[in-house]
Amino acid sequence: MSSFLQALDHLIKRGLRFDYQRVEEEQRYLRGQLDTARQMRQPPGRQHHFQIRHDLFHPDRAENRLLKAALDIVCKATREPGNWRLAHELRSMLIELPTSRDIKKDFKQWRNDRLMAHYQPIKPWCELIIQQKTPLAIAGEWQGMSLLFPMEKLFERYVAACLRDSLPPDATLRVERRSEYLCKHEGRKVFQLRPDLIITQGDKSWVLDTKWKRLDGGASRENYGLSQQDFYQLFAYGQKYLGGRGNLVMVYPNQTSFTWFLPAFDFTNQLQLWVIPFDLEQGALIIQPSQGPVLYGNSGWVDFSALMRRSGLGN
Repeated sequence: MSSFLQALDHLIKRGLRFDYQRVEEEQRYLRGQLDTARQMRQPPGRQHHFQIRHDLFHPDRAENRLLKAALDIVCKATREPGNWRLAHELRSMLIELPTSRDIKKDFKQWRNDRLMAHYQPIKPWCELIIQQKTPLAIAGEWQGMSLLFPMEKLFERYVAACLRDSLPPDATLRVERRSEYLCKHEGRKVFQLRPDLIITQGDKSWVLDTKWKRLDGGASRENYGLSQQDFYQLFAYGQKYLGGRGNLVMVYPNQTSFTWFLPAFDFTNQLQLWVIPFDLEQGALIIQPSQGPVLYGNSGWVDFSALMRRSGLGN
């Protein structure tokens, strides 16, 4: 809806396309052309009325009627304040424009010539809204626009949201902190380091990096399928954000081949990297200490430091 409204706002600012419409009517004055045949058939006493035909330059055309129909749907359906406000502002601009009464016919009359080129970006959004199509890649005969989402970003934000809701009061979570750089060159900082998540509680900090990738916890693949480049990246985070002391965590989505955390990877005696699965349904990290599996996340976070220590993750 937001994309449709932004496209419609841009279209109105550029100007709606008008078209000539032939009107045949009876008036007391001459306008346009006189319809001679109809005028000669006028009954006695009405010859002072003129049967005329003329053209009106009006925005009432198929494309604009469909836009008005889609806008009416958005005005009724949207619950987002920004969309609601913009939708009603645009609706007030198109208040004199009629809505479409024959959707299929109007879509067939949608012109794609050079003069209507600026209407093309909004047509797919209009079809999605009016025809109630699903903007996802699914099986079927309908061809249109699909919405693709960067899963690595969605996973990062989902993990951050779940952990933030379950943090104790004295702990803070920062997303994509940008305070450190890899090195300096001629007095200038270069190669900014941006870890996905940093959790701080008192004088302790944990750096977490989310990875939307598959892992094989059974070690049937070499190094569990972990990337050497990811380890270089986490090592740099540990040196710059933790001073070479502490715990780094790589968070992967859990699956049948990766259901509990891996043994620690030791960069040094004081800097360790842990690879932990994240339960997408529970919205929680999965830690499996000797006492059995422990979930922390939306289900509750009793004490992050104690839980990490109990799971073998703390100093």
